[in-house]
Amino acid sequence: MDISLESISELRRSFEDKLNEQNEEFHPMDLAKINNSDSWLKRFLIHTEGNQEEALSMLWNVCEWRKSFGVNEISESNGTVRIDYLEEGIMFPHGVDKDGKLMFIIRCKLHFKASKDSEECKKCAVYWFERMERLTNGDQITIFFDMMGSGLSNLDMEFTNYLINLLKMYYPAFLNYIIIFEMPWVLNAAFKIIKTWLPAKAVKKIKFLSKHNLNEFVSKESIMVSWGGEDNYKFNFEPETKKVEETKKKVHFAETMEVKNCSGDIRDIVCMPKELKLKINPSEVLTFNKDNSNGYNELMASLTFINDYKDPIAFKIKTTCLVKYKVRPSTGTLMPQESIKVTFVLNGMSIKQTDVMRDKFLVLVIPVGDPKDIAEMWKVQWETKEQHILKCKIFNENETVNTWNSYDQNHNNDLEQKVDRLMKVVTTLEMSNRVLSQHMRYVKFSLYIILLMCLFAFGFFWAIFYHK
Repeated sequence: MDISLESISELRRSFEDKLNEQNEEFHPMDLAKINNSDSWLKRFLIHTEGNQEEALSMLWNVCEWRKSFGVNEISESNGTVRIDYLEEGIMFPHGVDKDGKLMFIIRCKLHFKASKDSEECKKCAVYWFERMERLTNGDQITIFFDMMGSGLSNLDMEFTNYLINLLKMYYPAFLNYIIIFEMPWVLNAAFKIIKTWLPAKAVKKIKFLSKHNLNEFVSKESIMVSWGGEDNYKFNFEPETKKVEETKKKVHFAETMEVKNCSGDIRDIVCMPKELKLKINPSEVLTFNKDNSNGYNELMASLTFINDYKDPIAFKIKTTCLVKYKVRPSTGTLMPQESIKVTFVLNGMSIKQTDVMRDKFLVLVIPVGDPKDIAEMWKVQWETKEQHILKCKIFNENETVNTWNSYDQNHNNDLEQKVDRLMKVVTTLEMSNRVLSQHMRYVKFSLYIILLMCLFAFGFFWAIFYHK
């Protein structure tokens, strides 16, 4: 599909207008891509078939997801992804398809759902997607499901659905083909369900292949020995070597204000005093307790912010997971020595200690001269901005809170029901197959007996008539 430069520029302007209107802050690296990369924006327009409104909505949702999921921070060098999972070689990029697109190989027989942390598996998938995007400069990839030797114990519908959603919602125009290689017959029903998750244009990209026709969609040089080819590649995980220039500036589309920096030079940044000006009591750890005072079964935590600076300051609170929490207030100003109580509430969902401990809050603090200009002051790029990172935990470590189900929970329940029905169907088919096999053996045995009896009768009568 041909996308004009005018369409790309229009999408960029629309995003800029929405960003300035809502005063939202996304990751600097993502904003830089939007500002500088025509090819990335072009993918959104291709994915939505040139629809500007849908492309803008998708781009905005992608930026929100990347910020909340911490996509730009996922790396093997900082402990945000399980190295042992990566080293197992369950999934990795290697070789190219017939169109020269990089293949992302998933060796299904090595994956057992119950033996892995599903959230860590999802991080591994995102890690590889990001790494392949950098490796190919955003070119398309082919997902290769190597199903040789796999069975029902390797079936993970939830993870497969997650991969599909990554391609549908967060990695536009990234898919070339989905190759299903040597799929066992017992998984036919599962892939009928999987097809329903895909848009019509993606279903056409699914190719069910075997050793006999693999060369129709995979280049000869990339067909591994185990697939009947000559490529003797053996996976060995190698950390990505990337040199990313660290930058302290945040990218904004709005024009910044000109103010003097600490050395007296005119710049587009403002200096923050080195000493910490915001005191947080009792500590920088949020401990959530059950609160029934308002009639709702909620988990709440509270902290007190105190301005220990000679001038007014402004604060803003961000979180790694927007859908989980409500913060009251999330922004505000404090006069010298003034204090304010900030309340943090966990939204209704099934919450465990391990889920909460992954979450963090970031408190940003800036000094303000005139409280009326706070909105403009937040748009200024700060050379140093006071930051406080708040960690989270639940008071009762063994407590699990069950309140209203979220959309994701309903979706997962529906998925589990489908999987259960699928398992019942497959189990019934296996039992029918065993019964049929037993009947076939009985029929064969009966035929052998009848044949022997016929031969015996023929020999008996032949002997009688021959002697006569």
